Amino acid sequence: MRVDTWDHVTRLRKWLDTDAAPTLVEDTRLLRVLKISEELGEVAEALHGALGANPRKGASHGWGDAEKELADVIVTAAVALDTVSADAAAVVEMQFQNRAPEKKTATGDIRLLRVLAISEDMGEIATTVYGALGTGPREAEATHTWDDVEARLGGLIATAADALDELNGHAWATVDERLQFLVERVAA
Repeated sequence: MRVDTWDHVTRLRKWLDTDAAPTLVEDTRLLRVLKISEELGEVAEALHGALGANPRKGASHGWGDAEKELADVIVTAAVALDTVSADAAAVVEMQFQNRAPEKKTATGDIRLLRVLAISEDMGEIATTVYGALGTGPREAEATHTWDDVEARLGGLIATAADALDELNGHAWATVDERLQFLVERVAA
């Protein structure tokens, strides 16, 4: 991503570092990763509202709301990545460049499946964080590193970008075009 985008992400992270209640470094990392789940819940709420899938609430959201919430997931994941990585921009760039286009063979609304894939990434991140901390439901030794967590967070950003692309119908000729769109969404 362009430097100005990551400068913005770093400013957000530093603001949180300065103004949030003091916590241990490891707790800060965990809270930043956990925040992604909160934002993903808001995507789910917006999708339900856009589809009118909850009869109690009806059509409470539009597709633009879902796009905005997906952009929030991307920004939140970028802040979490910037918290654990010395070079978050390089991690994300590598994820975008190494992603192979997927065939759309699933039945159902592919937009919903793309968002669900973010949940899968969150599960992998949780397992990797447990492993990096050497604490987990089953392990008492470090099975992963924070570099592994970085890669998983970068992958989540790419997955969320795929979901956003699917939702708004954009097709990008280059990685740079996609990143520029994300920069504009983040700035909005």
